[in-house]
Amino acid sequence: MKRCTFCTLWLPTLLISIFTVVSFSVIFILINSSLDAMLKAHKRSNSLTKKIEKMVSSTLNATFLQNDERFLEAVLISNEIQDTIISIKQSDIYDTTSLLASYEHLYKNLISAVSYSRENRLKEAQNALEKVRIYTLTLEEQMKKLDEHFVQSEKEHEYTLFAVMFISGTGLLFIALFNGFYLIPQRVIRPLEEFSQKLQKNEEKYRIVANWTHDWEYWVGKEKEIIFMTPSVQRITGYTSEEFAKNPSLLSEIIYPDDMPLWMQHVKEAHLPNRPEEDAQSVEFRVVAKDGRIVNIDHICRPVYSDNKEFLGVRVANRDTTVKMGILNELKEKNALLDTLATTDGLSGLYNRRYFNEAFEREIERAKRMGTSLSIVMCDIDYFKLYNDTYGHQMGDVIIQKVSNILKSTFVRAVDVVARYGGEEFVVLAPSTPPEEIKRLVEKARDSIVQLHIEHVASKTASFVTTSFGIANCTPDMRLTADKLLKAADDALYESKEKGRNRITFVAC
Repeated sequence: MKRCTFCTLWLPTLLISIFTVVSFSVIFILINSSLDAMLKAHKRSNSLTKKIEKMVSSTLNATFLQNDERFLEAVLISNEIQDTIISIKQSDIYDTTSLLASYEHLYKNLISAVSYSRENRLKEAQNALEKVRIYTLTLEEQMKKLDEHFVQSEKEHEYTLFAVMFISGTGLLFIALFNGFYLIPQRVIRPLEEFSQKLQKNEEKYRIVANWTHDWEYWVGKEKEIIFMTPSVQRITGYTSEEFAKNPSLLSEIIYPDDMPLWMQHVKEAHLPNRPEEDAQSVEFRVVAKDGRIVNIDHICRPVYSDNKEFLGVRVANRDTTVKMGILNELKEKNALLDTLATTDGLSGLYNRRYFNEAFEREIERAKRMGTSLSIVMCDIDYFKLYNDTYGHQMGDVIIQKVSNILKSTFVRAVDVVARYGGEEFVVLAPSTPPEEIKRLVEKARDSIVQLHIEHVASKTASFVTTSFGIANCTPDMRLTADKLLKAADDALYESKEKGRNRITFVAC
């Protein structure tokens, strides 16, 4: 752009200006020299006229007064006139042929007049003087023409100078008008206008992108100053971009206290000038908004470099994930609820049979690998059908809930699995529990149920609700399956019922 503008705009003007100045200077020097020559010639012609007049006067005095000194003076003046005419001829300014011819005739007649007067030949002297008068007039006429020639030459030089000045001025005026009305608008003003329009459009795009971005974005300079920050920061934190510009450490001040070590570690590792430009670092933290809200922030940053690889700071994008985190937490809660609903019995709050079967398969395989013991406890509420027939199903549900609570409060280890197996039956999975310990825990649960003294007039065992238990405890080998172990516990439960209920039967396998 610059090169094109110089070639098409400034170079022609520069060349025309230089040409005009050089031409004007040369013409001025030539005209000035010519005028000096004309002035000198003009002075010589005036001097020549005076000398001729003086020579004629001296010749007349020498002729009629017989004064030889005057005659000698006329001769000397004649020699000076001859030299003057020769110098005019040498100047090549005026055609001196007729001037020299008139002078030669004048000089000859003057000499003749002087000679005739000395010989007292007055008539011939008068005739010669008459010719002197005639040639004197001729010389005067030649002098007049010479003066007119000088005046005409001066005018011609003036016209020439005026023409040069007019042409040069017109050329410069044309160049100025051409530049002003065509080249400058075409090569300078229009590109500037187009550039200005393009710049305005880019600024508008930048303003729209910056002001309408939903994320909180900013640029931190290499001196930790805030170079730019989007207005969306106020929506997220409550603080304006001007407040951050005045206090660059404001971000660190509003970091949630528990997340400050995480933030400082990120700054130490990520905000460095020697990281590759494509190396983006991210971290999640919380900030305390101006109104006290806790805002979750997903932070990502990367270094910024100029074209010559000079470090210019860090470009940052912060996204408000508070709503997202709330939705995720809600989804987690719902998923946990779904998991609970999928694995938990709604009435008792214990694990359901499906979850127990999965856990049973998992624990029996682990026991095989580890060589540890595994206990299965089967539990049944005695004469539960008669209880429902006597007190109703609603009271039966209460009994199931109370028995479930005692079982949960008895088997409290994280590895223990207490499940409702179906109806009034319950099952307990207790990994790595010695025989004596499992007996003690089951006895505790049975006794706790008895201590509730829940009336059961239809029971054939006691006047209150009781339970029967069957325990199978073994160290599984490769041949033992879940079904076999579960059947062993079920057989032990059946034996308890056969022996009168409200008791525990233990089998080792």
